[in-house]
Amino acid sequence: MKRKKGNVSIASSNKRTRPQDSELGEFLAPLGISLGADRHGSSSEADTIVRELSIKLLDTQTRDNFFTILQDFIDNIDNLKVAMLPLLKEDNTTHFNSESLIRILLRVPPLSEPLTELLLEKLPVVSEDRNCNIAALIVSQLRWMNSLSYDVIITKLNEVLSVCPLPVQKEMISGLPEILSDDRHEAACALLLDHISTLDLVPCILEALSELTLSNKMLDKVYESVEELLSALSADSVPSALRFLLSTAPPDKAVSSIREHIDFQSLCQSGEGMEAEGLSMECLEQILRFHNKTQKCWLTQLHSSTSLTVFDLLVYLILYRVNHKPKQVLSSIRLHLKEGTLNSTLIQELYKNHGKTAALFNTEQLRISHSLLLSYPEHPLPSLLYLSVFTHGDMHAQQEVIGSLISHIGSGQSKEVDAGIRTLGLIKDSTDKSVDRFSSLLNGLLDYLNTLSISQAREVLYLLVRISSSGSCRTVDDIHIITRKYLSHSSNKLRKLGIIGSCALVQALSTESATKAKSFLDKVQGSLTQAPELVALFYDELAGCIASGTVSTEIVQLLYDKSVDRFQTVFISREPLDTDSQERDILCLEGADTLENDETGHISINLWHCVQSDDPSELMTLCPLLRLVGASLAVLENNSMEDIDSILGCYIRAPPLDDIISCDKSTVGLLALINLVIEQINVFHVERRRSMRNKLLKRVKLLQELLGMLRQVSVVDGMIPMVFDLVEDLGTNKSKKGQSSKSVLDESEANISKDILSFDPARSGTMKTSTQLNKTDNEADVGAAALSKPKKHVSSWSSVGKFKGFIRELDIRTMTILNQCTESTIASNESSDQSDVQLLTVGLPETCMMLEDLLSKCKFKLKAASVFSRPDNSLGFSRVASLSETKFTQQILAILPGLCQTMEDNVSKCKDATDDSQANDPDQSNMNSTQEEIAMMEDSPFSVKIFELVFSILELVFSWSGFANNSQISTECFSILSSRSQNNTQGPLSVRRKHALQYLLNFEESCQSFSSTLNLLKCCSVISDSTNQRLADICKGCLQKDWDITADEKENKVRFNEGVGYLVSTFLSNSSESKGDLLDFLVEQLDVVVKKDEDVEKIFPTFSRATLPTIYKIVLTKLVEHQKSIPSDKENGFDILTNCVGNFANLINYIKVVNSRPLLRSALLFGQKFLDGFLTIGLPLLSPMISDSFVEVQSILKKIQTSTRFLHHVTCHSKSSKDIALTARVPLLKKFLEAFVLKVKAIFAQHGCTDAFWVGNLKQRNLKGEEIVSQQVEEEDEDEEEDVDADLSELSLDSDEEDNSSRTGPDEENSDSMSIGY
Repeated sequence: MKRKKGNVSIASSNKRTRPQDSELGEFLAPLGISLGADRHGSSSEADTIVRELSIKLLDTQTRDNFFTILQDFIDNIDNLKVAMLPLLKEDNTTHFNSESLIRILLRVPPLSEPLTELLLEKLPVVSEDRNCNIAALIVSQLRWMNSLSYDVIITKLNEVLSVCPLPVQKEMISGLPEILSDDRHEAACALLLDHISTLDLVPCILEALSELTLSNKMLDKVYESVEELLSALSADSVPSALRFLLSTAPPDKAVSSIREHIDFQSLCQSGEGMEAEGLSMECLEQILRFHNKTQKCWLTQLHSSTSLTVFDLLVYLILYRVNHKPKQVLSSIRLHLKEGTLNSTLIQELYKNHGKTAALFNTEQLRISHSLLLSYPEHPLPSLLYLSVFTHGDMHAQQEVIGSLISHIGSGQSKEVDAGIRTLGLIKDSTDKSVDRFSSLLNGLLDYLNTLSISQAREVLYLLVRISSSGSCRTVDDIHIITRKYLSHSSNKLRKLGIIGSCALVQALSTESATKAKSFLDKVQGSLTQAPELVALFYDELAGCIASGTVSTEIVQLLYDKSVDRFQTVFISREPLDTDSQERDILCLEGADTLENDETGHISINLWHCVQSDDPSELMTLCPLLRLVGASLAVLENNSMEDIDSILGCYIRAPPLDDIISCDKSTVGLLALINLVIEQINVFHVERRRSMRNKLLKRVKLLQELLGMLRQVSVVDGMIPMVFDLVEDLGTNKSKKGQSSKSVLDESEANISKDILSFDPARSGTMKTSTQLNKTDNEADVGAAALSKPKKHVSSWSSVGKFKGFIRELDIRTMTILNQCTESTIASNESSDQSDVQLLTVGLPETCMMLEDLLSKCKFKLKAASVFSRPDNSLGFSRVASLSETKFTQQILAILPGLCQTMEDNVSKCKDATDDSQANDPDQSNMNSTQEEIAMMEDSPFSVKIFELVFSILELVFSWSGFANNSQISTECFSILSSRSQNNTQGPLSVRRKHALQYLLNFEESCQSFSSTLNLLKCCSVISDSTNQRLADICKGCLQKDWDITADEKENKVRFNEGVGYLVSTFLSNSSESKGDLLDFLVEQLDVVVKKDEDVEKIFPTFSRATLPTIYKIVLTKLVEHQKSIPSDKENGFDILTNCVGNFANLINYIKVVNSRPLLRSALLFGQKFLDGFLTIGLPLLSPMISDSFVEVQSILKKIQTSTRFLHHVTCHSKSSKDIALTARVPLLKKFLEAFVLKVKAIFAQHGCTDAFWVGNLKQRNLKGEEIVSQQVEEEDEDEEEDVDADLSELSLDSDEEDNSSRTGPDEENSDSMSIGY
């Protein structure tokens, strides 16, 4: 057929003609078709027109003439548009199945092919006029046409598609599945894949591909092409890619491709990206809601993932919404939370870059936060989730957050309550006044006060006061009402709650009106009469409020004046000391600096009278009152204690301490003296004057000596508790209980004019004459002749545990003494200071004492990397408990320079001593300096202990969950450590981390004890962000030493064994050598320990039978990890697999020699994991090698068979011994043993080697190889039976039937059964 070539121009297309006068109209008129200017009409049915026109065009010349006329007609764009509209009937209406003129002509066989080509050629033309609707009409003409030539469509479309504008291309691609028949879908897919590199066409191409019917081979090709484009997709194309992959691809392949290649971080770069991200999540939710297999597959991959992204968090939220079993999603989230892969950094990134998308799932986040807080109340992530929802949510979401937190606080579960209070405080601190609008709702917390502990109620009350500071008078009124109610109650706990509420109200009222605050203090005083423990609690609470800086200066001045008067009246004695008397019934400790006054005589603190009195009120109120005096003066005088410095320097009259073992009063006096000294240190640690610093250091030395005496003391009756915020008293001789409500009210009215700070209970006993000690310099330093110094004991706080609650808490801020009183610091200060007063230094025993106290505070407060083992008992840490983790860490950073200086001074002393020793003995000058340092360290246990304590503290700080998330704290910490080694403290965090790590590793040679070296490695491993060969060398050197374990470590052998295990694990993780070679080396060393082969050199003296279980477990763990890294290629993978199987077989064989329970437990656990890895990685690697390397494959399988057979014996032993812990691991191991048999048999059958593998029954035997009695079968010849059984389940190269039949035994009758011990 000839037709006119070329396209009509734009000018000709705009030229209008009269269709009804054209030749085409004349030709079609006999067929019942009438052409009009706007619409064409038809009086005949479409089928009739097609049939008649087909007959009419049988003549070639007629057909050519007609097509020429038709081509000229549709060259006009308007004519073409009208020709594609449905034909009108005679009544000027269209029927539902009305066809257009073009579709009728396409159904005519002679016209179908040329007209299709003509229409496709029109696509670039009509697009130039930007009449995209005509292109859509052209595509619609080709849909659902069975008479078209599909090959012509594909060929012509391939020609014109690339020259068409983007909108036309999208129209044509979207219509392809409806144009082509199913047998042409493969060709259409190839066409689409040729254009899939055009990213703008990806959405419509993927939509078209999803509607095509393709073979599996073509689908794989499509998936490969799509995977290559995923990382380059724009934000608008991601929803289409998600829909295509999840709807068509296998679930596991689709999920892995999406998680690996799509970077959702790039979707938030613009506003359009955020909208596209929301569409992607909506699309993902729709698909997951109706595809359960995809849900399970995605959840499985997330559960087994070793790292999470922000997109994974969003998917978790979607799964929690659409999954019918949300507990499975929660279980997976808890696992990642426990392993640390789900952390606060991800949450912060989620809301920083994807806040709008995350806000769509506020309900799910609230439910997840609620569950996580119940499961892990100590973890900061649930609190952060609550904060994020509150910050980015609407008012309804904020109200839901507040309601959920109130339910947590009122739950009655201690940890849950603490977490709820902590979260509410975090929201208040982070959102300023946003939470204040819910003050009326938060007032409901007052209903739960009686169910809370004292410390929890304190936090709630002060939090409500902070919220009420924004103008909520109702909250203050409610607290006032409930406080008055509790103060008049008979319950001791409720009265303590009333005292705390009173102090909170004083804090709130003092900022508004000092008059109201004074009036309220007068009203409170009557309720505390005859209740010394309440008075002491009141003093402590007031001191805490004043120290926080929230009490007005006028109220502070009032409290200071009254407290000073009270302290001087009751506790200060101005009686002269009788130096001539020989009586020793009173021990008079000389002051740190004796203050003499001709008029008043010697000033002293009369502790003796307080101890001798039968009324414990004075001992109870002494330290709290001193704390109140110090806190008030610190606020008024800007930390200057000049007005009360006599309290630190004066004498202390105390009971004699030389008979503390047999005298209860002496024990009580010792505790009272310790508490007084601790409180003196707490009050005066802020002093900067040299004279006061020396006095303070003498008190620190005295405290260390007094604590040493506690080792000789046991708990006795009459001890006075120093912790007053407990529900029940600690003392064995309890103080007076609270009176009835009526008596309290009566006494309150009778004593309404009394001043609470002038409370003076009736005294008993008479003051005895004191005997002054000789005022020699040595005695002044010692402080008491009766005190004996600890000689070999390093720990000063080791025996304080039994007196917890009876000793005051040492404030963490007192640790700043280490910053200013080290030898190097004093030397530098003296060079610039012209003062005549020579500063004292902190000795090593005192330093160890303070570091031990700081370490105990860190263990209590800081959450380590695993935040699930924080101690519950807060007894003795009331001040630390009131600090947040961030503020506590900042306090540690403030004293970090002092800790570093202490270690540096320690190293300098060692080197100086070594140099002196070499100078005095020239013959030994060539001696190894390290040996000299070791000898000196052995003579100074305190020097060794300092390194251990400092590194333990740093490890807890680095392992704290908030350290890595708080860039300010981590940057400051690394900068301090870097500056110590003269490195530049500027630059990125990674550089500072590297310098800090280098600084800490410089102390390696100075750590001459096992514990100090171990703590150094733990500390450095936490901050090391990559493998470090130096850490591996230190571990290896530590393992090669024959340590002289100290007495403390001998008592706790588990600690040493775990330390050796940690060294082995760190050595394997950081060494640059091949993991296979390292494992071979360690297995050889274990072989020496197990077999006790004296001919082989023992490189690691730390490897022994005692440390074997720990090392055995570590080596198996690393072996399983090494197995997972086996590559899939034959060249490298086979050698690694052979090495792993050999080491595994050797490790399992050790149980035959040392069958201890820990080894059996490790073998059951890691045997299952090793078999799992072998089935997943090993067998697919060996399967293709059977035909080429049958002998090598057989050797590996035989070697692992010996291990699986003995593992079967271990399972039998576990059952027969009825060991519950071991038996719990048996079912999963047996599952993999059975799978091993089945898969190996299937592989041999696949390669036609069925004769090389046969299966028999494996008997139930114990670890010694003896058959278990319950499984024995009586046979005539037992020996023959055992020989036959030994051949069962063996791999063999024999294929001869005669050879196989010769091995047939009595058990082979059941040879079809699978042996799980294969």
